[in-house]
Amino acid sequence: MSTLKLLLFLFALSIVSCSNETYEEEDMDVTDPDTSPTTYVPNTLGDYWIYDVERTSPDIPEMNFTGTDSLYIATSTGTTFTYEVNNGTAALGTMNTLLVNGSLSKTSTSLEYTGSLDLQVDLPITEMPTIEDLKLIDLEASNGEILSNFSNSFSETLDIQGTAIPIEITFALTTSKENFYPTTTLNGMAYSNIFEASLKLTISVTGTITILGISQAIDIIQPQDVMTVRYYYAGNIGLVRAETTQGYELSDEIILLIQQSGETDLTTSVQTVGVEELNSYWVN
Repeated sequence: MSTLKLLLFLFALSIVSCSNETYEEEDMDVTDPDTSPTTYVPNTLGDYWIYDVERTSPDIPEMNFTGTDSLYIATSTGTTFTYEVNNGTAALGTMNTLLVNGSLSKTSTSLEYTGSLDLQVDLPITEMPTIEDLKLIDLEASNGEILSNFSNSFSETLDIQGTAIPIEITFALTTSKENFYPTTTLNGMAYSNIFEASLKLTISVTGTITILGISQAIDIIQPQDVMTVRYYYAGNIGLVRAETTQGYELSDEIILLIQQSGETDLTTSVQTVGVEELNSYWVN
């Protein structure tokens, strides 16, 4: 069952998620934000940000950890740039993982991402989901407006109890503007010109099994939100906080099938919470 569990974690994007901490924010519906900051995304070589990262899981305690991500500009040519983290090793935080696995382009009012979902698991994945022009920031958007909506599907083969099962993975990735705050408090600090948005990953997984020569489709994961990231960018600073909730629940069909095969060590659902919180930074 280790392969099945890895498949599920594949869609958790390294399972780092939403903070249990509370913070004060002003509930203000501002659809025409003050764009006086020079930029919401500094991208000069030498710029860096240090984040405290924490993850907790009530279901799998060994997934709990605290750590640090050191994010910095790796390349920058005008309005297009890339990040690296932790001296070229993997990021701990979910949002940082996304940012370092692609390139970004910005205007005075927007930020877009092009890259891949880094699955970071030991599976023979032949096709990696690619994201093009995923909009993370749009200062001209209204509160609640969808910024990007990206969907796709691909096929793989899953090994269950020595049987190769063809599977079809369908996913949708959306970003939405949530709010804009002229001033608010995050991470115990007062910030100005905060853009708040969310990113949501929804998936479904179906498989095809053959019994007595007859093939039939079964649900492995019914359509569900497996990850939601709420992130905050501050004017002239960049990303100051990202919260993520992640989890999955297996379908009744696959649970029954696995139990009938004699498997008893089965994780049917997982939930995790965590946070990426800006600790210190330097921007030119």
